[in-house]
Amino acid sequence: MKAFHAALAASVFLSLSAGAQTSKPASSTAPGVRVTTGSAAPKGSSPAKVEDVRVLEGQSTDPFELERLGLAAANANQLDRARTFFERAWTLGELPTAAYNLACLDARTGRVDQSFARLDKAIAAGFDDGVALEKDPDLAALRGKPRFSAIVSGAAKNRASGDAAAVKEGVFLVPKDGALAILLLLHDKESDPFTVSGPFTQIALSHRLLVAAPRGPGRSAKRRFGWGSAERAAKAIDAAIAAARRKAGNRKLPVLLVGVGRGGTEAFTAAARMAPGTFAGVGSIGGHFDSGAAPNPAGLQGARLFLGFSRDSSPAEITAARRGIEILRQQGFQPVVAEWPGAEAGFPKDVPRAVKETLDAFADQTPAAPR
Repeated sequence: MKAFHAALAASVFLSLSAGAQTSKPASSTAPGVRVTTGSAAPKGSSPAKVEDVRVLEGQSTDPFELERLGLAAANANQLDRARTFFERAWTLGELPTAAYNLACLDARTGRVDQSFARLDKAIAAGFDDGVALEKDPDLAALRGKPRFSAIVSGAAKNRASGDAAAVKEGVFLVPKDGALAILLLLHDKESDPFTVSGPFTQIALSHRLLVAAPRGPGRSAKRRFGWGSAERAAKAIDAAIAAARRKAGNRKLPVLLVGVGRGGTEAFTAAARMAPGTFAGVGSIGGHFDSGAAPNPAGLQGARLFLGFSRDSSPAEITAARRGIEILRQQGFQPVVAEWPGAEAGFPKDVPRAVKETLDAFADQTPAAPR
């Protein structure tokens, strides 16, 4: 069983087997049920409370939150309640993982035809985790059926299509007087390349920054895209850098990597795992540094670091942001930190201010325009 979780912009994977993930199980409270947190999952967020039924009374329309509570219910072996949460998550957001989780519940209870119907919906919505399909023990009864190979094939096609779309459906804007550096922007989990690039475009182009905003390679909800595993996100970032450099005349320009919300966390995770010097600057607006996903952030060495967040956000988000900053400082980094009014996740209320302060933090990391 697998799912996407939205608390800080994220994906949390629950596996009645967890075979598709490589991270360690976070807990196990029922026979065969293990919760596994993937590299893209938020740290420091409040655990789901199975007894919290307010969302069932119509007070939540966030499909990621509903799926998170479904995972908590499944982990407590409350499968009927889990089904209710997953069904609402599917109805509200068409999360591919919600349909997949429902397929797992159906397969566990011997409803093979219903399980295949759910998997068909998951594939149509963009589910692309072939490893989960091949290894999840919940689906063991389905693997010998002729229909299963078509499901696996559909997931493979979705994955290839998503990886290609990172650049194909991204935004690339070149300054008319030529680029001095590349500003690579990563969107939030409920955002897209146009939304993340829009507030930066005018000021970035005026400073002769080539704006590059790839699309997340994985479908996370209806018309929404996420970054998937750290490895998959890194490949999308590499592809976007290569495409931006081609558009700049194949010049090896310095790269500033900035993300918003979950994109900010992904920016730090990806940069930390790459070779030192890959990026001149790494910044996040509303996304925390996840030390669990990047325990050895050697790739951040030599880069200017910036982290900004809304000071009135949820206690879990504030704790995660401040803990990430403190860990960076303990490891010898000196990030520039900004706190903005408001409780927004991702872009704060005053978007122009956040954009200006982010780019100001990197002002001396790129070549100056000739006079």
